[in-house]
Amino acid sequence: MFASIPTPDSLRQVFNRQAYNEAVIGLLTQRRAPFSAVEWNELKDLALACNPTIGDQLITSRRQAMRHIAENHVFYRDQIKDKLAIASSPIHISTDLWTSPHRHALLAVCAQWVDQDYQLQKALLGLPECRGSHSGERQADLIMSILETFGIMSKLGYHTGDNATSNNTCLESIARRLKENLNIDYDPKKRRIRCIGHIINLSLQAFLLGSSNEALVAALEAASEVTSEDLLIRFSQALTTRRRRGRRRLSRSDVDEDYLGIEGIPALRKLHGLAVWTRCSSLNSQLWDDEVGLRLGIDNETRWSSWYHVLDKLFKKKAQIVQFMHENEQILGENRLTAADWDLLQKAYLFLQPFDGATLCAEGNKASLSQSLFLMDCLLSHYENEKRHYSAPETRDERMLHAIDMGWFIMDKYYTMTEDVPVYSAALLLDPSKRDAYIKQNWPGSWHDNAIGGAQEIWEEEYNIELPTKPPAAPSAVADIVEHESNKLAQLARNMKVKTAVLRSEDDFVTFITAQPIEIDSTPLQWWCASEQRRRYPRLSRMAIAILSISPESSEPERAFSGARRTCSWDRLRIKCANIERVECIGSWLREGHIIPTSRGGFGLPMMFSALKDNLTNSDDDLEDREDID
Repeated sequence: MFASIPTPDSLRQVFNRQAYNEAVIGLLTQRRAPFSAVEWNELKDLALACNPTIGDQLITSRRQAMRHIAENHVFYRDQIKDKLAIASSPIHISTDLWTSPHRHALLAVCAQWVDQDYQLQKALLGLPECRGSHSGERQADLIMSILETFGIMSKLGYHTGDNATSNNTCLESIARRLKENLNIDYDPKKRRIRCIGHIINLSLQAFLLGSSNEALVAALEAASEVTSEDLLIRFSQALTTRRRRGRRRLSRSDVDEDYLGIEGIPALRKLHGLAVWTRCSSLNSQLWDDEVGLRLGIDNETRWSSWYHVLDKLFKKKAQIVQFMHENEQILGENRLTAADWDLLQKAYLFLQPFDGATLCAEGNKASLSQSLFLMDCLLSHYENEKRHYSAPETRDERMLHAIDMGWFIMDKYYTMTEDVPVYSAALLLDPSKRDAYIKQNWPGSWHDNAIGGAQEIWEEEYNIELPTKPPAAPSAVADIVEHESNKLAQLARNMKVKTAVLRSEDDFVTFITAQPIEIDSTPLQWWCASEQRRRYPRLSRMAIAILSISPESSEPERAFSGARRTCSWDRLRIKCANIERVECIGSWLREGHIIPTSRGGFGLPMMFSALKDNLTNSDDDLEDREDID
């Protein structure tokens, strides 16, 4: 008996076109394949090998693929708009500006909020091109346009960004427009959150004598106790000379080492030279790989962590590297590390370790604003402990002391600036594992009143009010009867129910923060989002959820840029900015679960929305890239 051969019609009927379309769009967005991939014969042959009867149902042109992406971008933009409208918290945003490889400036606008189910959500709202000026006013134009598109101008919470002065101008412009258009008071100074990761980076750029002018100027003035213009010019010239010479070693006549951070000392210059040596030829790389087995990577002047990771790999393979240098002394030349160099590099490596941990802690998916002051407290304490250590006669090291002074000053400067933003201390006080006990234990007494008073002011002005709706009711036997039994019994049960008092004394900011701290097995935000806490603290939980959902870092824009960089590969440098935005938004929404594929029970990526044709803001010409080499 022979097996029956399926007919072409039956084969066409089993083809899941929706799943195929979702897979193709996912390939173009999440995996960032070029749009021309849909025209590849190999991709068509792959689909036809699975089902030879579906040739007329395949996506075979990039215009068709981009139409699907554009339609879904509009469709899910409206879906996210609906989610934002019913959010349980304000909508907090983080923004940053980036120049793409094809020399276009893109502004990432990311949102973070707690949804109606009390789950923390994130989304890339837009990645528009910032044409012309990059001023704060221009950025405010783009941000306000996105806020208006998503209907969240009246729900705008806090803004997280780096320390660029344009962010001040941007928030001032947003505040002015909110007042003029919606009569909303938005304090740009109190609503600005400075990215904790950027603060750490600035501090360690000063420690390592990096490229931040702001960090270097302030650190030099503090460490040298001199503010004259002549000293600043001298310092700037030293830095410029060092950069111009690049890999070449500086002589003592060029700069005074008293004004150099750790990066200015010979040990790290040698380490940089060694890292470059391993990369400058295939022969060097092969020799290093055979004998050491782990590439060092390369440092750069904009990210302190690059130095740390080079040092980390160096000490993981210290024994092999020492042996390698002994056997290849002549070809390494000045890049060979001495015993004194190893000693100083180990000091720098050990010093940087807590900063690496703090950065990882702050950029995690569950990071909270309550961590910002805590992490800065830890790092400032580390600076002070190390300064005491290297000030002691038996361990004194002038270079380390100068570097520590520079880095400490930057960290302390930004720590002091948090006094103008009371939400920082409020987040710390609302952490059930800290409360005011943390402040009383770790802060000087003169700081207590200002920190607690600023947080209490937020409570009194925004949250210590009667709620328009009742807090969620706790389940009870009476409720079960009302739900499951007859109407008559339900009425009798309601008549018998004892009236309960609202425990207003517990639902109070001061009462909460002065209570004993408790250990929790979740994040502070998750603790407050639990139904038990929302019932117990109906007003205070609103404040806690609003504040603890603020992002301490502008890491989401950085992630968007990392993705966009892969989208703008060297052979796609003519891709249009509007298409980059669509690709990155769709990819972000898929990763964050705002778009759920049909294979996982979601709505997926619907195709051919003729009703959306008139709503697309770009013409068909705008969907097509400018003859990019896909």
